[in-house]
Amino acid sequence: MRDDYAGDFDPDFEWTQLSRQALGRFGREIMLCAMMHDRGLLPQVGRRYGREAMTDVAVDEWMGSSPLYNERNRALLQISGHDVGAIFKGLQLDIGAPHQFLDFHFELKNESLGYFWLPFCGAFSFVKEMAGDDEKPIFQLCHHMEDTTFNATVAAVHPRARCIPEHRPPQAPPHAGPVCRWRVEIGGEPTPLTERPILQAIRQSLAAGFEFGPIPEAHDGLSDYGGAFRPDFVLEDLSQPVLARQAKEFALDWHLLVRAAYTSIEERYGHAAMSEIARHHWAAVAPVYSARIRRALGIEGDDLGTILKMLQLDPCFPPEYVVSGCHWRDARTGHFWIEACAALEDILPRGILEPLFGGEAAALEAVVCAVNPRARVRAIDPADCYAAAGRAKLAFEIVLDPQAAAREEEPLAGLVRSNIIDFRFRGTDGPLD
Repeated sequence: MRDDYAGDFDPDFEWTQLSRQALGRFGREIMLCAMMHDRGLLPQVGRRYGREAMTDVAVDEWMGSSPLYNERNRALLQISGHDVGAIFKGLQLDIGAPHQFLDFHFELKNESLGYFWLPFCGAFSFVKEMAGDDEKPIFQLCHHMEDTTFNATVAAVHPRARCIPEHRPPQAPPHAGPVCRWRVEIGGEPTPLTERPILQAIRQSLAAGFEFGPIPEAHDGLSDYGGAFRPDFVLEDLSQPVLARQAKEFALDWHLLVRAAYTSIEERYGHAAMSEIARHHWAAVAPVYSARIRRALGIEGDDLGTILKMLQLDPCFPPEYVVSGCHWRDARTGHFWIEACAALEDILPRGILEPLFGGEAAALEAVVCAVNPRARVRAIDPADCYAAAGRAKLAFEIVLDPQAAAREEEPLAGLVRSNIIDFRFRGTDGPLD
């Protein structure tokens, strides 16, 4: 088991080789990508179509994906039942609630009643700083988006469950204590929640029904989360093999989230608009998650080996759903390829990989330039990627050119970076503490 990925590039590296502590760090980084995703996407929608359009797309993306990945997570970890405890477990595993950055705390009263509150909310802190004295963006986040999406998430577990705010921003000074507090209760007659058509569209994707391969038995932690609810649950409570699969699941959940967002944009504004937004989206988030993952796993440098290591770890390529490979040809040249897999066969739009699967080398170049801005990428004939032994369906050559001009970073990357890039997870589990 590796506690990091320092040292040389290993062409046979897999996420399953990381230790439980390393996987805990890595898993939290993948969860944090959901926060980066919205910052790289929604401002583009807002600039083109207005603030209300941002809300519409945000609600579509969460209501079109969270019931699906909530169900997937509960099935993977054998979370049974439909009570508030099961709802809280689902929230603890929700890609949209990255641990500590959205600092959820829970109190389970009984199977029909519980509370959660956030002493710190990175999403609110970001919006508050950007908004200044304007409360409209705060209402947009903490009311218009959360009212609908929170209820959709809890109702996915029980149709009579509701998430009711006890207090939330904007707060009149001198408010002290948690940023917000919510009550989750089950009771009364079910209030019909309008299921957005987008949910059925995403449900048809191969990603929504994808099944990971079997995992080996281990005794170093929980093999599932079918027991009692743990208010202080952390990823390291899971055994190493289960946590490795959970990291893959988080990456797949992000795919579902982005797929729902792109589907919403395409249905509302057309394929051309969605494609253009997608090109800028991945380029905006890659520099931020790349820097954080490298720091979390002790990866230093900007050479070709570092680029290839990051492609192996990139959460946009969930192992098994995306079957990919890397080859170090020499100090300046390498190959990256994608083989036949569910991701290639999946319905359109394919989420954040949409530009890459369309054959655009620029999409991958934005990712590798997050490590070295003088890297260049071009699509090649899969037959010329000899390291793939004939399995490649898409292939790309990566070249480090010290004479090339540094690729300019996507302007939105600065907004994505904001209060995320320097955020530190608390605890005693590695370099980010």
